[in-house]
Amino acid sequence: MPSNCYGHIAESGVHSITTDGSLLGKKGVEIITIGRRINYREFYKMSKRILDSSVGRGAYMNERCSTHMHVLASYYGKLAPNTKDTGIPTQINEFERDMPEIILANFHQLCRRYQNAMTWMTMALDDPQKMTRWEKFRVSVLQISAILDSMQRVKEKIHRNSGNNKYGWVNYDNMLFGKGGGVKRFHVELRGADGIMCPSAVAAVACMYYALVIKAVEISKYGIVEVGDEEWLERSIQIKEAMMNNMKDYNAGDRFSHTKHLHKYYDDLVAESHDLVRQLKHILIKIGPAYRVLEKLADRPIALRRCDGEDWDAIERDIEIPMTEQGKFELVVDEFVDLRLVTECDSMEEWVEAVTRTIQDDKAIAEEIGSDIGDRVKTYVMDKRNEGELIWSDTLGTVVLL
Repeated sequence: MPSNCYGHIAESGVHSITTDGSLLGKKGVEIITIGRRINYREFYKMSKRILDSSVGRGAYMNERCSTHMHVLASYYGKLAPNTKDTGIPTQINEFERDMPEIILANFHQLCRRYQNAMTWMTMALDDPQKMTRWEKFRVSVLQISAILDSMQRVKEKIHRNSGNNKYGWVNYDNMLFGKGGGVKRFHVELRGADGIMCPSAVAAVACMYYALVIKAVEISKYGIVEVGDEEWLERSIQIKEAMMNNMKDYNAGDRFSHTKHLHKYYDDLVAESHDLVRQLKHILIKIGPAYRVLEKLADRPIALRRCDGEDWDAIERDIEIPMTEQGKFELVVDEFVDLRLVTECDSMEEWVEAVTRTIQDDKAIAEEIGSDIGDRVKTYVMDKRNEGELIWSDTLGTVVLL
């Protein structure tokens, strides 16, 4: 039951269902979803509902399929009413002021730095010689630098380099820039991932792309990040060519990347993927267990699992982070922290006691999350503090997530 409206999220999370000319038969099925609040479990539930429903009706994916994701600040580009003769801008803009261009530049630099890692983590085909789809619809951006050019020029170069269309590994075709180069509308599309039928992986990748934007914000106060020297770029291009290639004409042959030499670079790709997850972990940890799924994909992508004979269900069982009793307990405590439901305590011990009493007073929740609530609350927040994920605030009288 798609909503057909970006202003309304249907129960399924689906905006619309259409066809796509790159798919076989009657042009297959393309399922377009609406953005959700940034939370791993929300992405997981939406993806699982859609995949279960589709697969239950005979849907499948092959090398012509992919998982595109958009990170954006606004869907709106409508004309504002009654502004024709006032001099007021006629497009709705949800930014109070233009986003500094350096944030987008650093996002692009991060995409370049970790393009190979993210491609590796989202490979999903089942032939060791052809573990991922061709490059034609996701042309590499490794050699297009945001240090050498403005982001307006980067946008144009990616567009031109991918055949004068949107087929860059990441593209900025929907981005609008102000007169000074700042971003008036933030909207990037990431096209690197293959078609994935594991809801845990889909959810984790969505969180990863979001975290990449937040990381770009964090590092922008230090200037535009360098991604590596000439030696790094040459090595990265070699790895890219072994993993993502094939730019044949649409009707001139297969739509696979040929990966028979990729095994030479497994160690590089695993190391780079884990480096990416480490860089994003402090962001990801606030929105669910995405980083744990990504760590599994860094070690062994879906493609390697499928090449070893595992089916989609077996892969999902291995990478999923099930909502256990402990997981439900952590969600309850996290809500106390995020919403600051208990404050003005004199110490963390008093805070733990107050939270414990509140949970115990709600019989339904207490029964659902199990016994020994007080000890578990104390252990949980102490572990979080020791790991540098939260601190005690004397001013607020509560724990604060970092």
